[in-house]
Amino acid sequence: MTAQRTAFAVAAALTCAAASLTPAHGAFTLAGIDFWVGPAAGPGVNQAVLVIDFAFPGAAAGAPSLAWGYRWPASEPRTGRDLVTAIVAADPRLQAAGLESGFIDTIGYDADLDGTLDHAHPGYDPETGRYSNYWVNNAVTEGTAPAFADAGHVLPPNGNPFAASEPGTWVFSTTGIAGRPLADGSWDGWIFASEPVGGPRVPAAAPVPEPAAAILVLAGTLLWRRRRPQIPSAAAGPAAHPPQPTLLPGTTPSR
Repeated sequence: MTAQRTAFAVAAALTCAAASLTPAHGAFTLAGIDFWVGPAAGPGVNQAVLVIDFAFPGAAAGAPSLAWGYRWPASEPRTGRDLVTAIVAADPRLQAAGLESGFIDTIGYDADLDGTLDHAHPGYDPETGRYSNYWVNNAVTEGTAPAFADAGHVLPPNGNPFAASEPGTWVFSTTGIAGRPLADGSWDGWIFASEPVGGPRVPAAAPVPEPAAAILVLAGTLLWRRRRPQIPSAAAGPAAHPPQPTLLPGTTPSR
C-alpha cells in the first residue's frame, strides 16, 4: 500500500510539473480584453489583438504580458503598423519607437502615468543580442501573398494562439509591421529576446483608466505626447541596429 501511495504521489507530481511546462491554452480570449480601440463590435467590424510581453532576463520584477484590442471597418485594409499606432495613440501609458520605419525598436509602458517607465523593451542590446521580436498568428508560406501585401502572410489567420479550441500558434514574422496585413482575428505579439524562441506569454488585459482618472488621462494626453519618458537604450552607438526579419525570396521590407 505504501508503494502504491508513493507511486501515486510521484505520478501526481510529474503531472503537475508537466502541466506547468505546457503552454496555457484557453487562458485568454477576445472576451478577456478590456481596452478596445475603434468602433463597437458588430457586423462589418474586424477585430485584432496586440500582446506585449515585457518579461526578459534583467527586466523589472513582475514584468507583465498585456493585451489590447483593435477594431476597424472590415471593408478597409489594415496592417500591423495601424494596430500599434492606434493603440499607442489611445493608451497614454504605452509608447513605441520605430513606427515610421516599420520595424519597432523600443517599447515602453508607464503603468501609473508618473512620467517614469515601469516596463520596457530598451532597444537592441549588442552585448546580449536582444531586440524586440515580432510574432503573428498567421502561418507564413512562400508564394501565398495577399493582394495588398508582398510578404507572404496567409489570410485568414489560423486562430487564437491561447485557445485550445483553435489551431492558433505564434509564428515569427517575416516582415516589419507595415508589411503585416491584418484580418479579422489577427493576433500580433512582441517579446524582447536574442532569437525567436517563442511568442508572448499568456497576457492579462491591459487596464482601462479608472473613471476617477479618466479626466486626468484625457487632460494629460497632449502633454504626455510632448514629454514622453525616454526608454534607456542599450545600444552602444548609432551604428548598432537590431537584426532585421528574414524576408521571403523576391520580397522587400514594407515601410
